[in-house]
Amino acid sequence: MDPVIITPDDVAEAVRRAPKWKSPGLHGLHHYWLKGFVVCHAVLARQFQVALDQKSLPSLFTTGITHLVPKDRDFTDSSKYRPITCLPTIYKTLTSILSTRIIRHLDLNQVMSRAQNGCRGGGRGTKKPVLIDAVIGKVVKRNCRNVSAAWIDYRKAFDSVPHTWLKRVLELYKVDCTVRVFLGQCMAHWTKVLCHLGERM
Repeated sequence: MDPVIITPDDVAEAVRRAPKWKSPGLHGLHHYWLKGFVVCHAVLARQFQVALDQKSLPSLFTTGITHLVPKDRDFTDSSKYRPITCLPTIYKTLTSILSTRIIRHLDLNQVMSRAQNGCRGGGRGTKKPVLIDAVIGKVVKRNCRNVSAAWIDYRKAFDSVPHTWLKRVLELYKVDCTVRVFLGQCMAHWTKVLCHLGERM
């Protein structure tokens, strides 16, 4: 993979794709403001490049706010809460730029099969099996046939992937060394602040 040089156009594209009012994280900066203040894109590009070259980010950018959202009205049972972590907008913008570059590298070198597009942007990985299942169901019903089916639920599959494996995959796919080390450093400093009913704990 070629070395990553972050430009103001990269920042502008990442900001353009981002939702305006998604929860911003600790610093409180929404993408709406980054979309409006175009003049800051050049400054952000320079700062992102410095962070990438130094292979580190300040802890403010790697700290997320985890909101404990109740699944039902039973507020006393801790297992009935769904944790949702909101990352800082600046971190999301930088990782969006790096993700775009990595995907471009994978596509250019045909590393991933097009069938492996469940998590890829613009992919229809989950819709395709559902459509196939619906068509099979209609054919079976119309022709009065028997069918056996099984589904495997990979609940929390992404939560259980060890960071060591993520780093190894980046190495196997020959992602730029600077990007690999930078992401590894960021992973090592990921932290979170718990928030319950609007109050930090």
